[in-house]
Amino acid sequence: MSIVQDKILTPEMKYTTQRNWSSTRNKSRSFFDQTTAIGTITIALFGYIVYQFVFPLIAKGILW
Repeated sequence: MSIVQDKILTPEMKYTTQRNWSSTRNKSRSFFDQTTAIGTITIALFGYIVYQFVFPLIAKGILW
């Protein structure tokens, strides 16, 4: 017999999974989650970098 004994489950102690996977947030029309926020910030940062640093180099003829 091992030091750690397996837990014996009776029918009343069965592990169950949650059946209600949908949350109340998903029912709303405007769904703004963390992934959307991070994606928006990333696109805004990329646009800022292009506008402030890359575009002036192209306009002066240094880049291309």
